[in-house]
Amino acid sequence: MKNQFFFSLLLFIFLASAQSNSQIDYSNITGAKKGEIDTVAFEVSQHLVKQSSGLLEQEIDPDEYILGPNDILTISILSAKPKTVEAIISPDGSIIIPGIGSIDLRNSSLTEAREKIADLVRKYLKVDDCFASLSKMREFKVIVSGAVRKPSIVPATAVDRVSEVIEKAGGFSENASIRSIKILRDNQEKSIFADMMRFFALADKDANPKVLGGDHILVFPKMETEKIELYGEVPQKGSYEYTNGDSLSTLLKFGYGFLESSYLDSVEFARFSKDGKIVNRSFLDLREWRERLYSGEKLPNDFPLQSGDRVYIRKIPDWKKDFYVAIYGEVKFPGLYAINENEVRLSTVLQWAGGFKEDAGIESAVLVRQQELEVEDKEMERLRRIPMSEMSKNERRYFEARVAEQRGVMAINFKNILEDEGSSENILILNKDSIFVPKERDFVNVQGRVNNPGMITYNPNFNYMDYIKQAGGFGFRADDDETFIVKSKGQQFLAKKMNYQIESGDYILVPPEPEITFFEIFTTSLTIATQLMTIFGVVFTIINLKN
Repeated sequence: MKNQFFFSLLLFIFLASAQSNSQIDYSNITGAKKGEIDTVAFEVSQHLVKQSSGLLEQEIDPDEYILGPNDILTISILSAKPKTVEAIISPDGSIIIPGIGSIDLRNSSLTEAREKIADLVRKYLKVDDCFASLSKMREFKVIVSGAVRKPSIVPATAVDRVSEVIEKAGGFSENASIRSIKILRDNQEKSIFADMMRFFALADKDANPKVLGGDHILVFPKMETEKIELYGEVPQKGSYEYTNGDSLSTLLKFGYGFLESSYLDSVEFARFSKDGKIVNRSFLDLREWRERLYSGEKLPNDFPLQSGDRVYIRKIPDWKKDFYVAIYGEVKFPGLYAINENEVRLSTVLQWAGGFKEDAGIESAVLVRQQELEVEDKEMERLRRIPMSEMSKNERRYFEARVAEQRGVMAINFKNILEDEGSSENILILNKDSIFVPKERDFVNVQGRVNNPGMITYNPNFNYMDYIKQAGGFGFRADDDETFIVKSKGQQFLAKKMNYQIESGDYILVPPEPEITFFEIFTTSLTIATQLMTIFGVVFTIINLKN
């Protein structure tokens, strides 16, 4: 527990310093990014607006749909002489039923309108029944202003939600708050607010209400200082604007719940004072929440959050999942194979893959260890930023050696494994290891300062000079003493030492003689002359002192 405390202390000191400056980013919802104008995304969103215009999420709820000017009602009167009437709600909110009279339907729901119409018809006519239905929805104007791309007055219907109307105004700007959206509505005493985080992450439809004619949607800029933060093993970590009513479960839903690797026995919570000091740290057991977070029921030990609160969820200790090895190329069944790390040997993977094909180049097969590729070489990264001319001799040697290095390639002779599974080269496989088996190449590639460079058919009885003769012999200014052999796995041998065996797929490279420029001769001569003058000066001084 003591170690856990110190680990947590270090963790939150880091978070307090590094993450406190993290910015709230809603680009995954709004599509708006700082300093960028994504014209393609804008065109797509506007196209979707047009496509979805007039479409319904579901059937209209007659208790919730509020009628207004230009809604069209179909009224069916059942009597000895049944008739059907279409009535358009006038700009003053009333309809006229011919031969009966007018009805004021201002601020009436569809259900209320049906009752009013039926009562009026029965008052003047002897009917069996009377029905009214909405046959066409009206369009009206809504004002959109604030942190949107194009503040404007846009058309909308009574089934459009706030988010859809904002898209018609070009969508949110980069600095927009998607949690602080106010709807100003006539004759509405209580303010109406929209919260897109609750709508998209919590599926709270009340947080994205439907609009009415004359609504004014005001999008406020986001408040970077008022935020709550979630980090660790969650699908979407980050900072979110804080609003009244946010709780621990709200924040976790903003992060889209948990991962299988989330360690819920000890979820860390921290609360900070205004001067950035931790005033409350606790470890929460949220194991019950894994299956109940989206159940809709009240969660045990849920509590309201305050601005500045942070939550960190660690990974389950020694979490292991989806360990695999990849094998491709000239094997019968290439692909990914699940493994238990440090339990499966290379020979076993080759058996799973069905063995080598007839034309497999077994000598050229390689195993690449991905874990080695992921190791950071800070010295190499430093040298990459330095011009070669400014490197020291040792730095240049190191840089050139690392550039030429085949990182992650294991030195393995696959033939030895086929002959003896007990070979030391039959190594244990690690997660993300990759095996590639190329096709067998029946040629040797001769390149460089030869008269006819190219590929020459492999002959097991040839040495390197035989292949060079086949390539037309050494060319002009060929440095025959520095000719070298490059094996298929990258090993290099000086050709004249003959401490190797040429195999199919090998390269023979003949470099040119180094050219000595006038500048190099001048520099070398000047250096020698300077050294001689220095020696002469020292000798002359000694002679003078002796005299």
